[in-house]
Amino acid sequence: MALMTQAAFARQQGFTRGYVTKLIKKGVIQLKNGKVDSAQAEQAMKANSDPVTLIRSDQSTDLAPSQPGAVDFVTARTMREAFKAKMAKLEYEEKSGTLTDASRVKQDAFKAGRIIRDELLAIPDRMADVLAAEDDPRKVGKLLQEELEAILNEMVARKQ
Repeated sequence: MALMTQAAFARQQGFTRGYVTKLIKKGVIQLKNGKVDSAQAEQAMKANSDPVTLIRSDQSTDLAPSQPGAVDFVTARTMREAFKAKMAKLEYEEKSGTLTDASRVKQDAFKAGRIIRDELLAIPDRMADVLAAEDDPRKVGKLLQEELEAILNEMVARKQ
């Protein structure tokens, strides 16, 4: 049974004196004549395998939010940091060219579809006289095929 001061016990165990004082106030460590019995204190601390939870267990402040749907500070901060990270990733992808604006893509697709539609609907007006003069169905098919290929090649050339 080695009696020692609180400061000496704290140094021996590698704790701060304040931590030892908290253990005494919690009743984990018993004082004898104002001194700490190191053997008894070590046994008591082993019995309470996680002394940090013992100290924090009786804190009466409720950290959980009281209103439904409310979040605590740590959760809110985590959510904010995750949002900032996602926004930074989106900004990077947009500037690097791997991400484009969806409305701009829709607009470009609409314009391309409109051009193709207009070109295809113009075929009868352009080809009516030529096709009417032909008697051979193979020749008519070949002329229509050439016209369609010309339109599609023109579309590819516009894109580049």
